Amino acid sequence: MERFIIDTDPGIDDAGALFWALATDKFHVEALTTVFGNVNVQKATANARKITHLSGRPDLPIWIGAPRPLVGEPNFAEHIHRPSGVGYWEYADPAPGTDGPTEAVQKMIELVMSNPGEISIMALAPLTNVALAISLEPKFAENVRRIIYMGGAALTWGNASPVASANIFNDPEAAQIVVQSGAKLTQVGLDVCRKFSVTPDRVEKLWTSGSPMGRALCEMIGYPDRHQDTTEMPEWKTEGMHLNDVPCVAYAINPNWFQSRHLCVDVELDGKHTRGQTVVQMIDRWGGAPNVDVLLDIDAAAVADALVESVSAFGTRD
Repeated sequence: MERFIIDTDPGIDDAGALFWALATDKFHVEALTTVFGNVNVQKATANARKITHLSGRPDLPIWIGAPRPLVGEPNFAEHIHRPSGVGYWEYADPAPGTDGPTEAVQKMIELVMSNPGEISIMALAPLTNVALAISLEPKFAENVRRIIYMGGAALTWGNASPVASANIFNDPEAAQIVVQSGAKLTQVGLDVCRKFSVTPDRVEKLWTSGSPMGRALCEMIGYPDRHQDTTEMPEWKTEGMHLNDVPCVAYAINPNWFQSRHLCVDVELDGKHTRGQTVVQMIDRWGGAPNVDVLLDIDAAAVADALVESVSAFGTRD
């Protein structure tokens, strides 16, 4: 069974991905590492504790990581995820004040290097922790089994700028280190994430299932109490939950839900209007060596149904 470290910045979409990852029997989650992104790293770590506690994995290691990008300042997304990072969900931190040292990068290195070729990384956040691990340990990239990262846009527009996705925009230098590392990489970008949502009828199924995970996800977007309130997160209430990190889990479970191509990917670091853009060579005219499996299409309905089935079943069986 494949073993994953999940690098995360919860985040409503991270919560959806983590709930599924912790409910599935298709792979095993070894540890979580946290990083700045949707919220600061302290909030992200507290949210990770809440999610693992609700998921019946309170002892899962959670290692706190980078509080800021390699260059510049972080760009949080509290306007989307609300100040808590998990929307309207109210759940007490099961172990407040227990963040511990900033050791995610070192722990990531230790786990990968002591299990060569066995540990994969699922990166749902800015790639700062992963880039630091690659930079500090010269053989990290050749010893990690694979890295599946959420971020990038090949043939679509950005969500943090006209051309850049949020996770890449938040630390372009880190992303460039990762894509140039030689590790086996899969880009789960906005090309597929934009096509995926948990539609309103599926949100209702999550709620009526009675599953603690399902209900928590619904509460994050204010369902059902605030469902008619369109002053905050209006598109989440009309179109369903846009959980951009969920396709990473889906790809780890069943790559046949996706269409991909092995392509050359670089990250723009200097452009005034294009910093953070993933520059993907769709044809071989420019001679770039392919380095990333780029996901370009998704069976969105199949992924949504599988997520709902797995999360709804959690905690509802005898």
